[in-house]
Amino acid sequence: MTKPLEPQVLPSLRCSMGDWQYFVTSMAMKDVAAWIKRTDQIHHSEQLRDWIQRELTDRSNDIVQYLLTQEQRFFNAIIVGVYGGDPEWYPVEVGESPVLGPPSLDERSRSSIGLLQLSGKEKLFAIDGQHRVEAIKLALKEDDKLENEELCVIFVPHHTDRPGLERTRRLFSTLNRYATPVSKGEIVALDEDDAFAITTRRLVEEYPPLSGEFVHFGKTTPIPSSDKKSITSILALYDLVEILNLPRTGNRAAQRKGLTSRRPSSDKLTNIYRDYTAFWDVLQKYVPEIKRVSASSPDDELAGKYRTADGGHVLFRPAGQKAFVRAVRVMIDRHIEMEKAVRLLGKTQLQLEEAPWPNVLWNPQAKKMMVSNPLLHQNLFLHMINQAPQPKTYKLLDEFRKSVGDERATLDKIKRVR
Repeated sequence: MTKPLEPQVLPSLRCSMGDWQYFVTSMAMKDVAAWIKRTDQIHHSEQLRDWIQRELTDRSNDIVQYLLTQEQRFFNAIIVGVYGGDPEWYPVEVGESPVLGPPSLDERSRSSIGLLQLSGKEKLFAIDGQHRVEAIKLALKEDDKLENEELCVIFVPHHTDRPGLERTRRLFSTLNRYATPVSKGEIVALDEDDAFAITTRRLVEEYPPLSGEFVHFGKTTPIPSSDKKSITSILALYDLVEILNLPRTGNRAAQRKGLTSRRPSSDKLTNIYRDYTAFWDVLQKYVPEIKRVSASSPDDELAGKYRTADGGHVLFRPAGQKAFVRAVRVMIDRHIEMEKAVRLLGKTQLQLEEAPWPNVLWNPQAKKMMVSNPLLHQNLFLHMINQAPQPKTYKLLDEFRKSVGDERATLDKIKRVR
C-alpha cells in the first residue's frame, strides 16, 4: 500500500497569464517521484491511459541515462496539474534588510511572493515534462544520490469535471504544439554532448581550409547563389562529419545516438576531428579545384567560379559533397583505405552538367540541386569506380531510369574509372 504523503510547504511565486493562475516553485527529485503521477489521469479511457504509458516508457530511458551520466545535468521547468482541490497559498511580507534596506518592490511583486502548501491529499500529474518525471523515478532506483537535487516546478490548478479535463487537455496540447524544437543550427552552435557538433565547431575554428569565410553560416544547408566565397556550409559540414564517422551498415541509429546524446571521451573527439581533417587533406590532394580554392583568399571569390548557374562542380554543392562522402564511407566499410577511395572518386565525373548527374543530382531546368534520392547519388559514385551498390540489392538501373524519366536509359555511357 502506498504510504500517505506528508504535508509540504514550498516557497513560491503566484503568477497569472490569460485565464490561468499558476505557482512557480521547486521540488527535490525524491518529492517529484513521490508526488507527481502520470499524465493518463486527464483521460477516463483505460485504452488511452495504457497508450500514454507506453509512449512514456519508450522515451524516458534516454533521459535516465542522461541523469546518471551527465555531471552538468539540467532540466527546464516541469508543469504540473493539481486536482482534488486547489493548493493553499499564503502571501509572505518581505521585510527590510539590515544591509540593503527596504526592497524596491511594486504592488504586483509584493502580492506574488508566498508559500504554497500541499496537504498530501492532492493528486499531481505532469502536463508538460512527463518523460522527465518518469525518468527521475527510474533514475532514483539506480542512484539515490540524485534524490535531493532540485528542479523548477510550475503548479497549475485543475478540476476533474468534464470542462476541467477539457481545459487541461487543451493546455497540454498547446504547450506541445507551440513548443519550439531545437533547430539543427542551435545544435551545431551550442551542443556540448553531440560529437559531430563539437567537431564541426573545432573545424571552423582550427582547420584553415574550412575556417573563416570558406564556410557559409546560415539557417539552411544549401549555399546561397550570392555567396561566392564558401566551399561548404556549417550545416552541411555537420552532416559530412557524421556521414564519414558512421558506417553505412549495421545499427547506424544506435551508433549515432551514442555519439550525440552523451559527450564522448576527449580521445574519441580527437579521433573524429583527425579523421575528417585527414579526409579533407586527401580531398585537396586529389581534387585540384578544392585545393585551388582552399589555398586562395576568400576575397578572391574563387569558390563561386565552380558553383555556376549551369551547375558547376559537384564538390562545391553540399548535396554533392554528401553523396561523395557517403561513397567514401561505403568503401571504408569495405576495408578500402580512405586515401584510395578519395583518389578513385576524384577521377569520376564531377561536373553537374555531365552524365550521370542531369535530372539525377542536378535539375537543369530549375537550375537547382536534387536532394530527394541520396542513395541513388551514392550508388552512382560507386558505379563509376566499379564498386557494387550499397546495399548490394539496390536496383541502380531502375532508380536511374525513374530519376531521368526514361525507361530505356542505360548506364553504359557513364564514365567509369579504375
